[in-house]
Amino acid sequence: MHEYHGAVQMIEHAQDLCRERGHNKVNKLQLLIGEASGYTFEVVKEYFDEAAIGTVCEGAELTVRKTDVMLRCPKCNELFPKRILMYDCPICGTPGNPTDAGKEMTIDFMESEWVEAIGDVLSRKAIDKADVIAFFDEIASGWDEAQIREEDKITAILDAAGVVAGVKVLDVACGTGVLVPDYVERKVASVTGVDISEEMIKIAKDKFLSEDSDEKKASMGCDAGKDASCVKKYTKIEFLCADVEEANLPSDYDVCMVYNAFPHFPNPAKLIEVLASRLKQGGRLTIAHSMSRKQLDSHHAGPAAKVSNGLMSEDDLALLFGAYFDVDVKVSTDQMYIVSGVKVR
Repeated sequence: MHEYHGAVQMIEHAQDLCRERGHNKVNKLQLLIGEASGYTFEVVKEYFDEAAIGTVCEGAELTVRKTDVMLRCPKCNELFPKRILMYDCPICGTPGNPTDAGKEMTIDFMESEWVEAIGDVLSRKAIDKADVIAFFDEIASGWDEAQIREEDKITAILDAAGVVAGVKVLDVACGTGVLVPDYVERKVASVTGVDISEEMIKIAKDKFLSEDSDEKKASMGCDAGKDASCVKKYTKIEFLCADVEEANLPSDYDVCMVYNAFPHFPNPAKLIEVLASRLKQGGRLTIAHSMSRKQLDSHHAGPAAKVSNGLMSEDDLALLFGAYFDVDVKVSTDQMYIVSGVKVR
C-alpha cells in the first residue's frame, strides 16, 4: 500500500506546482524513482491513474526515470554508483559512504496548462450580463442605504490592495462609489470607477461629480458649506458605465480593486486576464469581500441567485491569478475574503 500513498503524494505535489504556475491540467508527469526507494513504477502507475480521477492529474501521461543508488567518497568527494560487491571510489579507491541518492521518488518534470473549460468553471452556472444589468439597475436606488460599513474590514482590504498615496486606481464594479471616500482619504492620484449598471453609475456621478453635492465636498475634504471648486486640489475621479471586459481602458493602473462583486462575473478567468492587461508591471489586483464565503453564498441564494455564482476558494482563485500574478495575500476567514497579487507576467 505504500505505492498508493506515494502516488497520492505525487498528485498533491503536482497540484501545488500547477497552483504556482496558474495551471489546472497536467498533461505529462515524469517521476524520478531511485533503485532503493522501495517503489515499483508499474504499481505506482496503477494507483496513480486511480487516485488522479477528479484532480489536475486526471488523464496525465505518467513516465519514469530510474536512478542508481549512489555512494560518496569521503576522501575525494566523488559521487559514484553502487554496484554489487563494488563500494570503492573509482578515483582513489576509498570505500564510499551511503547517500540519499537512489532512495527518492519525486517529480522529475511536468508538462501542464490552463484549460478554461475544466475545473471550477464547470461548476459555474451561466450568467447573462443583461440579467446582471437589470438586477443592479433595479436595486441601485437603495444600494447606499443597504450598505453596512465595518471600518476594520475596509482598512484591512485597502491595506492588502496597496491603496496608498499617489496610486492610480481602477475600481471594477464600483457600484455607487462606496469606496471612493476611502481612496480620497488615502490620497490616491486618481480613481476610475467602472460598472455595468447605468443606474449605479448615475448615482455615483451625482454623489461625487455634481458640483453642488455635499457628499462630494465632504468626500474630498471640503466642508459642506464651501465651494466645490476645492475638489481640484484632491483626487481625480471619473465613472464609466461599461462592461469592464470590453471597455477601452488604459494599461497603466497601479491598483485594481474588485470589491463585493466577483461572483457576478460569468467568466472569472477572462476577467482576471483582462484586468491583468489593465495593470502596469508591478501593479496589484485585489478581489475582496467584507464577509465570509459561507455568508456571501447564503446572501446570494436569495434574489441575487440568478446573477451570482458561488465564491470559489481562495486557493482556486489564487490558481487563476497565477497566470499573471504572484499572490502574496490569501485570506478566507469568518470575517472576510481577500486574494491579492502583484503582476509579474
